[in-house]
Amino acid sequence: MKEKLNQIISEVVKPVLKQHGFGKKGMNFYKRIGDLIFLVNIQKSHGNTAEQTKFYINCGIHSTDMDRVIGRSVRVEPKEYECYYKDRISSIVHAVNDGYLISSDTDLQALNSTISTDITAVISLFDTIRKTSDLTDLMVDKSGLNHYQELVEYFFLTNNQADTKRFVKNLHGTFGQEKRWQIFEDNLSALLIKNQRKETIQELLDKG
Repeated sequence: MKEKLNQIISEVVKPVLKQHGFGKKGMNFYKRIGDLIFLVNIQKSHGNTAEQTKFYINCGIHSTDMDRVIGRSVRVEPKEYECYYKDRISSIVHAVNDGYLISSDTDLQALNSTISTDITAVISLFDTIRKTSDLTDLMVDKSGLNHYQELVEYFFLTNNQADTKRFVKNLHGTFGQEKRWQIFEDNLSALLIKNQRKETIQELLDKG
């Protein structure tokens, strides 16, 4: 099954991504446009056997501008978990299954077609992100927990009050009734203090 996965990567994944300007490094494919870095990553399941192989396709978008503004080391080839926006392709295309399975009875032609279609859909998402503000808009709209503290600090350091409030309200709308909201509130309050901001979280929720 390992050989079939390698075949899918070389005959399906790589050609589609190469057509759109991605280069391969290990199990990662990268494309850079200005300060933005786009990533497609192939992740093998830990539970694979000789009889079947499951794998996932992870996607990420990173910004070296955000790295610089918040004082992080600039990552030109970020890992999937380092990307400011990350998600599995299955979530992006609203697939029933979270990954892809290869076994002896797999219809490889159908699987190849599905993978090609899914990657093309992700490329369409990537094509809507042309600058760091597009990336931060995506992160705010998703109310995601990946690097949310870095996102808010970036807003503070770029004096982006409108998106700060929008993100905090979205985050509260998603998690405000859960016990873990207190953790988010504490972390955000610490960022306010660190960046010498006079607002409180409640004021951000109450304003405009």
